Amino acid sequence: MIPERGVSYYGVMLRDRAALDFQEMADHGCNAVLLAVSEFDWWFWRRNVAGLIEEAHERGLRAYVDLWGWGKTLAGEPPSLFLMRETEHRQVAASGKTYHAACLNHGGFREFLVENIKLIASETDLDGFFWDEPHYANWHEEDWACRCPICRGLYWEETGGEMPAELTREVIDFREGRAVGFLRELSQTVKDADPSLDVIACLLPTQSPLIGITDWERIAEIPEIDVLATDPYWFHQGMGREEGLAFLREMGGKGVELARRHGKRSQLWLQAFNVPAGREEELAEGVAVIDELGTDSVFAWPYRAGEGSILESGDARAAWEAIGRGFRGAAG
Repeated sequence: MIPERGVSYYGVMLRDRAALDFQEMADHGCNAVLLAVSEFDWWFWRRNVAGLIEEAHERGLRAYVDLWGWGKTLAGEPPSLFLMRETEHRQVAASGKTYHAACLNHGGFREFLVENIKLIASETDLDGFFWDEPHYANWHEEDWACRCPICRGLYWEETGGEMPAELTREVIDFREGRAVGFLRELSQTVKDADPSLDVIACLLPTQSPLIGITDWERIAEIPEIDVLATDPYWFHQGMGREEGLAFLREMGGKGVELARRHGKRSQLWLQAFNVPAGREEELAEGVAVIDELGTDSVFAWPYRAGEGSILESGDARAAWEAIGRGFRGAAG
């Protein structure tokens, strides 16, 4: 049995319309929903965000908020209003190239996040916040970030030397330390606003130092984080069924064991987007693996397998039904 089962949800901000989807989620074995709220959503649909959370609760779903794509330092497709206003203090690569992502050491960006976290906590009845794949920009390439003036200045303060253009061990440690501090500050903000709110940190399942956080232990040690999550998306990695389920078991097992050791709850994610047609049953098999690992929470991204979006699965309806079979089976 997996105590918590949910999906991510976005694109609908009208309460009565969302109610139909929430009921469908419940019918598919869900008892939780992650509302992916972009900067635009919170600015434009502010009152309705609170209404969606109330509606989710009325349908028996716990409701979490994902700061979806905020500053493009937290994962997600939406554009960032902050970056549209703030043309400076973006992440800078070792080559000098500027990226469309806010530097996580930029005081203005941190203040922006802290202020809005407090507002969301005070104006809604959410159950917790979700830190979505925190990362440095351009982590798929060797041209690493961030080497902006702010980061170089902080590096000098910490080490007494100029930040090199090479990704040395000292630079890796500095970047990771700053990323851990970033998540600690956001998590402390949540607990200061309401100690009963859950804080969930979802880490990318990679050991590449380009991402910024590879030592999961340091995240698990943050007192204010309640749930340690990861998302071993094997379709995204181009893996076949056997390799993919083995990857899920390996990375998922690592996350579950680490969470237990630090007295945290664990959460694992299934890739329900861009699922190749004919491979939908692997989602139900994935739920079974997650159940065997003794995970506390399983979520799938996104609702209805991305139907109609750029993330749409090959057979979105079949993928969504496979998730439902898996979730209902894991409901106990």
